Amino acid sequence: MNNLLKYLSIYKAFFKASFAADIEYRLNFVFLIIAEFVWYSTQLILFEVLYRHTNVIGDWNLQQMRVFIFLALFVDSIYMILWDQNFLAFNDNVRKGTLDLLLMKPIDSMFMLSSQRISISHIPCFFITAAGCIWSLAQLPDFNWLKLLWLIFLVPAGLSVIFCGRFALNCTAILFTRADFLQYVWFSLFRLGLRPDAIYSGFLRIILIFVVPFAMVASIPARILLEPTQYWMIAWGIVLPFILVTLLKKYWRYCLSQYSSASS
Repeated sequence: MNNLLKYLSIYKAFFKASFAADIEYRLNFVFLIIAEFVWYSTQLILFEVLYRHTNVIGDWNLQQMRVFIFLALFVDSIYMILWDQNFLAFNDNVRKGTLDLLLMKPIDSMFMLSSQRISISHIPCFFITAAGCIWSLAQLPDFNWLKLLWLIFLVPAGLSVIFCGRFALNCTAILFTRADFLQYVWFSLFRLGLRPDAIYSGFLRIILIFVVPFAMVASIPARILLEPTQYWMIAWGIVLPFILVTLLKKYWRYCLSQYSSASS
């Protein structure tokens, strides 16, 4: 319990520091918010335009697809708030040697590297995408609102896929010292999570569910909300974070064993 309170107090300090840093340049802060609104809007407009030419994509009509895309953007907004800026800085920390200082802190190294900067400018997107999820679900006939309780398990599962995938790619930068190409690999993979899994078929769809499980980001949660409940999906969503975090910790320890500090 004392350990939990310690980390909560540290996270509170990180939040205050991030808030002060973000509002120091207020015009830039405003433009960052606008830029995020524009990016999220383009994702919505893409599907709205596609549905002008067809009634169904994959298994879903326009109303159902709105649920999926708002849910995907909702999960993405949480990721952006909590971790994105930390992961963007990871390669620079390795290359410039500042990783040494972060590893010396008397707290868990994974927590330190992933949590020291919080993106305040993405918080408005969190509330807007959450409202979008509720609005899109309200458009469905006879939606069972109790199904939202499954998101307590499925949203963290989707976040674990994003967190562990991005952290693992960043860990690889330790082995290469400079690995900017990994950012492009990540964004290419993450786009898979912003598309419904039903547009893929056969072996590729199995890969997206079980091997590179980006379907857990939004496709599987949306299916739980929109379709008859498939309990194996819920079970997979509960088990998956434990598997991913365990594998990530092992890989992190391996990468640290190969790390040559800037002072060595």
